[in-house]
Order: sequence, then structure tokens, then C-alpha cells
Amino acid sequence: MRRSQDSYREAQYRPQAAKTLRQTLIRFIQREFPRLGGPWVIDLFVDKLLELVDIYRIAQNRLKPGQTVWQAVAVDERPRYRKPMTETRQVPVVITIADQEEVEDLRNRVKRREILQRGLVRAANDAYAQGGVLTVTDLALLFNHSASWVSELIRTYETETGEVVPRRGNIHDMGRTITHKWIICRKAYLEGKLTPTVARETFHSPEAVDHYTLDLARVHFATVRQGMTPQETAFALQRPLYIVEEYVKMIEAFGLGEKEVYDRVGAQLAKCSEEVEALPVDGVIQTEEREQEPIAA
Repeated sequence: MRRSQDSYREAQYRPQAAKTLRQTLIRFIQREFPRLGGPWVIDLFVDKLLELVDIYRIAQNRLKPGQTVWQAVAVDERPRYRKPMTETRQVPVVITIADQEEVEDLRNRVKRREILQRGLVRAANDAYAQGGVLTVTDLALLFNHSASWVSELIRTYETETGEVVPRRGNIHDMGRTITHKWIICRKAYLEGKLTPTVARETFHSPEAVDHYTLDLARVHFATVRQGMTPQETAFALQRPLYIVEEYVKMIEAFGLGEKEVYDRVGAQLAKCSEEVEALPVDGVIQTEEREQEPIAA
């Protein structure tokens, strides 16, 4: 009697257990891709699909009025020449398009340009905090303005505040964005900050910071100390002429002399030497020279 009741309950409720997204995907793969593999392969494949769905499916309770979900390029995804977006890893991020603070600003007759500029900066920072980077085109689509206008507002903000707005152009070092070079070199040469600090404040890698600061030092050496023209400097350093001209403008605008340039470069090189000498070997920090091991005959 007990067995018949269990059989009845199994027959009654077993179909309900199959009413899931997982079972639907399994059935779809078995029907449309019968040669994909056996049950274990299909189960593993469906599990990976569901993990991807969970990443991209943001719960509605996370969204507030005035927010939307947008696909951003992952911060740690490095570009390569002609790499299409279909091969670029992306992450979903929550972007605030409008909030109550902007409503109050509109009621208080704050200029729309200022409100839009603040919204663009907020969106870029929000995406970066969530592991993604937006392009100027992304921001233009989100806020329904032209890309050129968005770029101008961000460039003006960076120039006026000395802060770098994290976006894909400067995080991944793409395109001919020049504002971040000025900010990095000003922090390095005028404010005397070392590479780790500048990298953290400008959302750049230490390698990129050293690249810009050393390029400025090379251009200073060629144009100021050696008296070379920008054309000659570009040929000697194997840099585009417009890059050399940008650094020449920086040197003039910052009023950099030999002392400021070479003291900064010398301090950075000394810092690097200390880090190399203090590298841990076998779990112990060794700074003295080790005797060479004997070579077997």
C-alpha cells in the first residue's frame, strides 16, 4: 500500500520538477544539437550557461528609479589591434541616468551643462567601480547627446579639476586622448608624486605612468639640452611628431627646468633599484650578493 502511494505521488509531481530553465536548456540542446555529447557533457555545458545567465541577470531590487543596466567592457580586458567587440569580455553595470539631486538642481536653475557633466562623470565612475569601463560612445548613447559634446564636457572637467575620468580610452590607452598625459606629468613633475601614487589617482598602470614621464624626460633632453627640433626629436626617439609636440607644450606650460626633470627621473630610478634589491628569495628578503654556486664538471 505504501509503495503504491509513493508511485502515485512520483507520477503526479515528477513533471513539475522538470519545469525549470535548466531542463528546458537540456531538452533544447538534445533536440537541436544531438551530436554535442552525452548527458554529462550536456549537464556541464548547461551549468556554464546558467552561470553566465546569473552574471548578466541583475535583480530588479538592485535598480532604483533613474537607473539602467548597460554592457561595459571589463576593466582587466586588454585590447589588441583590430580586436572586435564580439571577442571582448564584457560585464553588466548599473548606471544612474537621473536622480533626485538633479531634480533639485533643475528646480534651482542650475545650468543643464553642469548637470550633464556631473552625470557623465558619475556614470563613468560607477561603471569603473563595478569592474567595467565605458567609452565616450557609451555615454553619448546613455545620455542621448553627441559623442563630441560628451568628449568636450569630460575634457573640460579633467582640465578644471585635475582628475581623470575613468573611461576606456585612458584605462586601456586607446585613441589620441591627451588630457591624461598632462595630468600624469603634472602630478609627477610639479607635485612630486611617485609612480604608484600617480597610477592610483589617474586609473593607470604604473607602466603607463612611467612611459609618459620618461617620454617627457627624453623630449626635454633632446629639445632643451641638445637643442633639437621637434622633427629631429621625433626621428631620434621614434615617436610620432604630434606626441613630441604635446610634450614640448607640457614642458613650456609647466616651466620645467633640468633640475625638476632629472630629479624626478632620478628619484623614480632609485625607487625601482630599491625594490629590485629587496626582492624576496625563497621567502627571505636578501639584499646582499650571493656567492656563485660551484659548477659541476
